[in-house]
Amino acid sequence: MADYIKFLGTAGGRFVVATQQRYSAGTWLSLSGQNIMLDPGPGTLVRCWASRPKLDPRHLDAIIISHHHIDHCTDANVLVEAMTEGGYKRRGALFAPREALETDSPLCRYVQEFPERVVPLTEDGQYELGPVRFSTVAHQHSVETYGLIFESEGKRLGLLVDTAYFDELPDHYQGCDMLVINVVLANRDHPATTRHLSLWHAEQIIQQAQPNHTILTHFGMHVLQNKPWEIAGEMSERLGLDIQSARDGMKVEL
Repeated sequence: MADYIKFLGTAGGRFVVATQQRYSAGTWLSLSGQNIMLDPGPGTLVRCWASRPKLDPRHLDAIIISHHHIDHCTDANVLVEAMTEGGYKRRGALFAPREALETDSPLCRYVQEFPERVVPLTEDGQYELGPVRFSTVAHQHSVETYGLIFESEGKRLGLLVDTAYFDELPDHYQGCDMLVINVVLANRDHPATTRHLSLWHAEQIIQQAQPNHTILTHFGMHVLQNKPWEIAGEMSERLGLDIQSARDGMKVEL
């Protein structure tokens, strides 16, 4: 089976999550036979079973949490239980920042006993999941947060999650065959404390990193109001690069 990424939800920002104008579920990756769930926000379990075809969380090999904000990990507990069949089978892996594992977090302490491995993510970390390798990129967010770069079947997949923009950010994601970017803000003129990317920032990253294919996701309210599919098309024309916006349930083969 070909590697793929499936966006169970594309909501970003508290108002879109609260109203469910886009689902706040996580992202399912199938890489080299490994099933991986990234950032299982509210409703992820429901969206797995509502998917066509259904995605059985009991078949997950790993759950990865980029950071412990509630829209990125509230369904992690129930997915760990599903992956381990209620904790009766010690299998699978849970990857999360140490802050998410050891401090006040939606991730319950008791479920951390269920997986075969619980692995703290660290800056510039290198990890293996069967034949899949991935590394972390430290982001600048309000809690400990890591972007991810996967290597699978000779392909390079970057997942650029929530962060403030900083000058070195595009360099970390160069050479990606596919780059997924979380874009919460429509305009760049937000306070520095917001610590999310705007559409303007995303365009700067794409222009510098030059991925073969880019997918924008994790949309805040103002991005949705401005029709992200049209924005992606216009950005693609300006840069001469392949850029699209994600939609709930969208599956893309790598």
